[in-house]
Amino acid sequence: MPLAIDTRSTAYLQGQTLGLAVVLAVGIVVVRVLTRRWRNPVALAPEDLPRVTALRKKRRILLALATVVICALFTTKFVLDVRSETPYGSAAATGPTDRTVDAPDTVAGYHLITGEAAARLAAKTKSGTSEHFWFYSKAPGGTQPSVVFSASTAAWDPKEAAEKSEHSLEWLFVNFFAGAEVEDAKDVDPGPLGGLMRCGRTQSGNLVICHWEDAGTAGTVMTAGAVDIQQASTLALQFRNAAEH
Repeated sequence: MPLAIDTRSTAYLQGQTLGLAVVLAVGIVVVRVLTRRWRNPVALAPEDLPRVTALRKKRRILLALATVVICALFTTKFVLDVRSETPYGSAAATGPTDRTVDAPDTVAGYHLITGEAAARLAAKTKSGTSEHFWFYSKAPGGTQPSVVFSASTAAWDPKEAAEKSEHSLEWLFVNFFAGAEVEDAKDVDPGPLGGLMRCGRTQSGNLVICHWEDAGTAGTVMTAGAVDIQQASTLALQFRNAAEH
């Protein structure tokens, strides 16, 4: 299953390094076998020996140079991949892991729904995980949510802590948006808290979902209606900056 393979993990990187070394080693052996006669021309007469000796030396130098160039090209590609925008290694290694998340009372004109209305909404969203859900209404004292904000931290959930230790941020995002049925998630500004944030529209088109991941927390802001990605990302960033400390 493709989602089970973390192509941005340290283990994948180590395996890729080993695989590259094996391919290069096998390739060098094959080339040396196939070019044995070419590298070792035979003098048919004594007077040809100086010329053949010089030719043998020249061909060996050319083959050595070609091998060095090929190795350099493979190494350059590998280094560029390592230095790509999405880091290799575990998500837990990308920043502080001791941040907390608290639901703010108001964010960008949205008001936290409390009391029995909040309890009823929370009962409908039980996920069997430690993820916390909060619901926000556009009107003070409202009971119908316009925005749903959820978050979790590694401190709340040992399973999440293990995933952040074992997998990369990229892997976490791929699996999250696959589950949310969002195919076109785009990178947006994660703000001063760092990590990564992406937003996308669900396949049904009814919701825009923005999700962030950092070393110790994860958060999601879901908005309904005709809101565009830019508006949703701005709102998600406001929620994150207000909630994560």
